[in-house]
Amino acid sequence: MSCKVNTMTYLLLKGDLSALIVRCGHLLLLLAMMPISQGYAANQRQLTFIHLNDIHANLMPHEDRVRRTAGDDAFALNESRGGLARTATLIRQIREQAANTVLMNIGDTYHGGVEALYSRGNAIVAPVDALGIDIGVPGNWDFAYGPLVTRLRYSQTNPWLSRLVNKLVSGEPVQLPIYPVIAGNVRQTFKPLLENEPLLPATHVQTFGDVSVGFIGITSDIVPRMSPLLAWGFTFLEGEEAYRKLINQHTRQLREAGAELVVVMSELGLHRDRQLANVIDPGVSVFFSAHTHEVTEQPLSSSSGALVVEAGNDGYLGEMTVTLSHSGPPVFNWKLLAIDASVPMDPAMQRLVEDARAPFLGPQVAFDHPMPFVDLPLEESIDTVIAKAPITLHRRAVLNNPFNHYLAEQMRRHYDADLALTPGFRFDAVVEEGSALTLEELYRYLPVPPHLAKARVRGDVLRRVFETELTRAFSKDAFAHSGGWFMGVAGLDLDVDLSRKDGDRVLHIYRAGSEREINPEEYLTVISCSRPYDEAGVLCSNGGFEDVTVLPSPTASEWTPLEFARYALLQGGIDGEGTGRVRDISATPVWPTAQFMQPLHQVP
Repeated sequence: MSCKVNTMTYLLLKGDLSALIVRCGHLLLLLAMMPISQGYAANQRQLTFIHLNDIHANLMPHEDRVRRTAGDDAFALNESRGGLARTATLIRQIREQAANTVLMNIGDTYHGGVEALYSRGNAIVAPVDALGIDIGVPGNWDFAYGPLVTRLRYSQTNPWLSRLVNKLVSGEPVQLPIYPVIAGNVRQTFKPLLENEPLLPATHVQTFGDVSVGFIGITSDIVPRMSPLLAWGFTFLEGEEAYRKLINQHTRQLREAGAELVVVMSELGLHRDRQLANVIDPGVSVFFSAHTHEVTEQPLSSSSGALVVEAGNDGYLGEMTVTLSHSGPPVFNWKLLAIDASVPMDPAMQRLVEDARAPFLGPQVAFDHPMPFVDLPLEESIDTVIAKAPITLHRRAVLNNPFNHYLAEQMRRHYDADLALTPGFRFDAVVEEGSALTLEELYRYLPVPPHLAKARVRGDVLRRVFETELTRAFSKDAFAHSGGWFMGVAGLDLDVDLSRKDGDRVLHIYRAGSEREINPEEYLTVISCSRPYDEAGVLCSNGGFEDVTVLPSPTASEWTPLEFARYALLQGGIDGEGTGRVRDISATPVWPTAQFMQPLHQVP
């Protein structure tokens, strides 16, 4: 007798359980499992986080340096990356494949390109809004148009203030993002009406599908160190302990409010976020980082159980799919998606990009610089070719990068100074040797307009400046980092040991190409940058310089590093490699041999 439905019915009615098990045991087992497997599938829920960070106002595709691995070897190559039309396509593809998605925009968005600069970020707003962002966090460069513009763009709790301030700001009204923006670590200091009031909400709760997510937003706290003027009327949270308490407090409140997942959207950078993930209480699922432009191929684990990820810059999207079920903890799957030439352009977004760029192309271009104290109008099409790149230019090295070295060497030679120093900005353009370098790309290297200045500096002060800059980039305490790379140096050779503690990394300072060490009492002439609102004796955000004098251009009373860089490029390239190098005797692995630009120190 075979085991058919009528056989099972007969044996059940007869009560012959032993025969039922022998004849139909396999079917009974299958039937027993079916409700379990069906119930398990029904109880599974998925949510996909799309991680977009550090757009830096990049509207168009551009060359980028990308890390590749082959076996045990790692190398960098240049690839076409980014562009909001490609980004829109990739976001749409993810949404078509996933039932529930949340698109996060974290970090520097409205500053970094010439279109953004001369429109105070307005040119970027409509294309970015069209991506369909669910929630965002501002970056430090989003404060770079000054505190009035910052309040107009982000102050959501005081519309009367926005109306008042808008009357004080000339030009086109500041446009606001249409998506919610959060940041719990910046408060206002206006007395008495706004004292200690938050600029933005600290958290946001939203349900996607049937998954309730609690978001904690943290912006960068380095704005006061960029310039006290940009932070006027704001106070920023500082220090590991303060952030630990902030995150623990909000995590507890969000969990009590019913959030199944709590994530931190942070513009503190990968290194600080990893350090925080190791000291907070359990409860945060993921830190989605921005600011440091690091690429996490695999999520970083932590003592609290929180994962930490960062999706590079505008050349990648991060995709974190979370699977929730009643039978166990959430399961997280992280992928990095390249926004490269294989991704087709979205036609609607491409039209928005073209509309945003149109006023900056062609013979009709005419813009005044939006910042006070700056006389730097834009009167040329941004696709104007300045020169052919004398060497391959980029900033993808923390200690020695080609653009900073090129600019510093040109400054030193033009003024016949002992040395020159340039700021250690992180963002850049990538231009191959011999390729056309456009005005648009030049602004990507130098999007802020300080003045060139000359000064004198003692050897001991110079050593202190270098130690400070090395701490800002390489301290094992990530909360001592201050953003950006080590400054560009020309005219000197430095021997450093990056494995040593803060304040003790500089071993020797030599005249470039010689064995003569700089004495502590020796004075040197230096060319660097000075801002109109800096205190006396400050160059490149460091104090202790003497006889600081703003330098005239050939046609004006002062000129900016951007104007000087253009002048230098038109004069031709430097011969050979130039002078000055920073050598690390500890041979700390550097990118691309190392995965991360800045060393990722393991925090217990």
